[in-house]
Amino acid sequence: MNEKRFAATASTSVAVRVVPAQALAERESRVRERIARRAYQIFAQRGATHGRDVEDWLRAESELLRRFPHTVAKTDYAFIVFAELPGTWTAEQLVVGVESRRLIISGEREVEVTYTHPQGTRTEKYTQSIFHAMDLPVDIDPSQATASLAGMTLEISMPQLRA
Repeated sequence: MNEKRFAATASTSVAVRVVPAQALAERESRVRERIARRAYQIFAQRGATHGRDVEDWLRAESELLRRFPHTVAKTDYAFIVFAELPGTWTAEQLVVGVESRRLIISGEREVEVTYTHPQGTRTEKYTQSIFHAMDLPVDIDPSQATASLAGMTLEISMPQLRA
């Protein structure tokens, strides 16, 4: 992210809640459970043929979790992640989990989709999720981590621990 873009978005950014990574353990468990259920459905739909479990898992993961590009910057004092989120998310729908060498970006939101067909319209609601866990290459100070959302860019700044 170039400095002009950062300067333009800094004034319009909104703080995102930062919690200890272990606080997201239940959410991570729910995500893994949903992926496992979907992977099993895929396995069953293909005739319950064994030997493609990794492929089934990866397909289920790609169907249920929205991927998003992110870049990482390291300064002398901090480790910074810029994540370009898919779609429109609000700061209230996101939570960032941080521990000494791990970062979790998580979000859940209700999405409403309306289908129109000759018999009329039908509206369905479902939960859309993003979930990304990342191991960090340096020890950081979780208590000093901050996160902010500007448009579709989530910026997470994590100061490094000093020896």
